[in-house]
Formats: sequence, C-alpha cells, structure tokens
Amino acid sequence: MTIDEIKSVSIIQFLETQGCHKSHVFKGNYWYLSPFRSEQSPSFNVNPVKNLWYDYGEGQGGNIINLVQKMKPTWNSHEVLSFLENEIRQHNLDFAADFLARMKEQEEKEIWKQSQRMSRGEDKDAHTVIDLIAELSHPYLRDYILQRRVDYDVAKEFCKEVHYSIYDKHYYAIAFENIEGGMEARNKYSKRSIGKKSISIVRPSGTQCSHCCVFEGLFDMLTYASVKKWGVDIGLCIDEDCDYIVLNSVSNVKLLLPFLADYTCIHCFLDNDDAGIKATQRITNAYSCQTVDESHRYSNYKDVNDVINGIMKSV
Repeated sequence: MTIDEIKSVSIIQFLETQGCHKSHVFKGNYWYLSPFRSEQSPSFNVNPVKNLWYDYGEGQGGNIINLVQKMKPTWNSHEVLSFLENEIRQHNLDFAADFLARMKEQEEKEIWKQSQRMSRGEDKDAHTVIDLIAELSHPYLRDYILQRRVDYDVAKEFCKEVHYSIYDKHYYAIAFENIEGGMEARNKYSKRSIGKKSISIVRPSGTQCSHCCVFEGLFDMLTYASVKKWGVDIGLCIDEDCDYIVLNSVSNVKLLLPFLADYTCIHCFLDNDDAGIKATQRITNAYSCQTVDESHRYSNYKDVNDVINGIMKSV
C-alpha cells in the first residue's frame, strides 16, 4: 500500500482493533481515554472527517502513522508501516470517507479523460501494439490490486501484466484474457479492451466443474476467489467448487448463454443495479431450473468487490 493510502485508513476502526473503544461522541468527534497513559476523563479526540487525532493531555496529534509512532516509540518507520499494512489487511479496515470520495472523484476524472481520448479516434484499437505480456509484478498495479482489497497472489494466478502502445504512447495494465484471445486491460485510471471483447472462463480446479459462478467484472471474480482462499465466513461464497465466468460487460449475456448449458447449477453474482438485475433475469429465463440469484448475499452493496471495501449502496 502507498503511504497516502495507509494515512487514509480510518483511525476509528484501527483503534477498535487495538481494544480502544470510544467514551462518547460529541459534535461528530469521537472521544477516548488516551491510549498513551492511564486517565479517568477522555482527552483523546478523533475527527472522522479529517481522519486526524489529537491528545489534549499532551498537546500532540496527527495521522494514523503518527499515532502508531507514538504508541510504539521504539519502532522505526519500516516497522510502523509494516505493522499498519498487516493490521489493515487482517482486519479489512476501511478508508476514511473523505479519501474514498477523493478516490472516486479522481477515478471519474480519469475515466472521463480516457473517454475523451477514445472519442477523438475510434481507430485506436487498430493502432494498439502489445509490447509485452508477463506475470504481474509492477508495483503500481500491485498497489491498485491491494487498494481494491484483493489478494495479490489470487490476482497473479488469474491475471497477467500487459504493456502496450497507442500512437507511440506507452501504457501498462492488469490483463485478463477472454475466450476470443482478447483481454480486459485495467489499471487505477482506465478500463479498456484490447482485441475482441468477449466473456472469460476460469477453471480454478483445472477441470470443468458442474457448478459455475457468473460475475459482471474482473474484480468481483477476484474478490470471490480471495474470500474463498482466506476461508473467511462472511456469507459471500458457496461451498461447492465452481468455474468462474466473467461477462466483462453485461452486453455479453447473449454470448454467455450457450456456455451455461454444460452446468447443473449457475450461481449469478451480478451487480445490484438495473443492468445486473436484467442480466440475471435473462440467464434465469434461459435456465430457470439451474439458475440461483446469489445477489442476496451482498444485498446492501452494489457489487461483490464493494463488500470487502465496505462501500454500501446509497439509499
């Protein structure tokens, strides 16, 4: 994880993992007994909007990194950051609300810029040159995967790293191949297809299973596989071994349908939005006896990846 991402993890959630529970909340600020000393009246304050703490007893404050430095004064910077990164992963800590808002705004800006660039030249696909396909290793792609709270080893198992050029400008991305030999290319700021767009089929067991799970996007599938690997019981995964099928776009449902005939049970993990609901209904109409709508497992979230990121649907 980057320093900025670590700094932006919720101090309130972190304190809970350390056994520090709030005494009360006043005007939106959380008050605690100081974790640095014994006291009867709470003097330690956390502002959840700014995601900063302040100890009125000592006149000191700062971010989450400063907090651990104060709690563990003998640790060096590497030990502090390693401890925080481990705690964030182990307890699945959320980013503070302001950081999530800034990330979403930045991502929307980059998506808009990408769409503008693409609209200026629909023939870019014809000028896309793949320079290299290799195992995932780029640190920025690793950070993006971990930012999405996905297990990096799981991502390495199912994805590659692609370096490509468009009009002599060079890019790199996570590469997820489809059954037509094309691929979905993803990084923090862009999402595009290289080659022919189609569905992707993954067989984790090496042979075809009788059950399959259908996902809308790559990170939903990676999330499911990560939770399955971790063995965490959050009610998301089913017990049976399954093939994973990723639509890569809800418009690919028509392409998907013939491949589902080989399965005795089809578990749909599509988005909790109009497009996802309609896609699930089309699959159900074609295979009414085999299809199970699993969206109830994450009914408070838009999609599977949002579950482990704690991003609930807006009411």
